[in-house]
Formats: sequence, structure tokens, C-alpha cells
Amino acid sequence: MNKTIKLLLAGFIAFHLVSSARSQFASDVLSGRMKARDGVTAFYTGAELTPSMIVRADNIFTDYERKGFFRIGVLPLGVMEGVVFEVCRPELVTNSLVQLHDWLGSQAAKRFEFRKVSFLTLAGSTNRLESGRARIVSDGKWELLDGVRFRSGTNQFEAPRATLQVAGEKTGQVIMATTPPLTNNLFARSEFPTIHQKETP
Repeated sequence: MNKTIKLLLAGFIAFHLVSSARSQFASDVLSGRMKARDGVTAFYTGAELTPSMIVRADNIFTDYERKGFFRIGVLPLGVMEGVVFEVCRPELVTNSLVQLHDWLGSQAAKRFEFRKVSFLTLAGSTNRLESGRARIVSDGKWELLDGVRFRSGTNQFEAPRATLQVAGEKTGQVIMATTPPLTNNLFARSEFPTIHQKETP
């Protein structure tokens, strides 16, 4: 059995194992039955060998909604802390983030919170987006809170909060809550200057 077939077989088995366990994962975290460290999940949109997105989390645990300084024990939150979304194929990122939403489950996704979050684009871009917290507010939009920083090359922009579009024609659009609002695109390709050498006479 050659290496390519082994990789495809391993990916097929992993996909089905993850698919069957996804709802169990969400319910276990929300119920407090699961804690984990250094979790890594790769998302594929087809039979390709390279994942479209990799999600890494330092800690996964259960917390509770807060009202002021008080925790409300009847409103559990699934928390993924120290989360890095590595976007390997920006053109497929919508499918990957939709898969993440499906992986958590539509109802459970609304009860998950991402803390100390970074979005990195690994192909054709230097863009990086960071926030203290992120919540899924709808199928196509995330809310970024507790300080947001957008970096593109040597440029950096900051705001107390922002929204990130993860589906539709405006996928990757970041609207930062500044005055006036500042709009960027996380998945826009960075343009690098071309250095032209003088021809030698």
C-alpha cells in the first residue's frame, strides 16, 4: 500500500470518527464531563491531503455565563481557550467554518465561547486577527470581544470589539467598532512589491 493510499484511508477513517463523535464532544463539554489540553482538529472539504483549516486549543473546559461578577450555574458554556485558527486554504475557509459550526451542533455552537483567539492565514497573506473572546452569533457571523487587533504587514488596527463574516460573498470581512467603523478582509491576499534589477549593459 503506497503512502498516498495510506493517507487517504487514514483521513477517511478520521473523518467518520470525528463525524460520529462531534455531538458527543459538545454535550460532554457543556455538561462538564470533559476537559482537555492541547487539542488539534483538522478540517477537510474534500479528498485533498492538505486540510483547509486547522484548529488548535490550549484548553477545553466548562464555564458558566456571568452577570457582572456572578456566575450563573444553570447556564453552562463550553470554552476553548488559547485558540488558533490556521487557515491553510482561504478559498475554502467558508466550508471549514461551517463544518466547525456543524461539528459543535447548531444549538451547542451558541453555548460555546472561544478565548484568546487568533486567526492566521498561511497562504498568500500576512494577515492576522486576534481577540480576547469570540462567540458565534449566527451561521455566518462571529462576534469578537474584549479587545480586537488586526494586523496586515506592518499595519495594525485595534478596537474594543468587531464582527467577522464567515460565510457568503463577504467572507473574511472584519468590521471593527471604531469611529468611524473600519472594514478589512482577513483573507485578502497581501501584495508584495516586486524588485526589478537593472539590466547590465
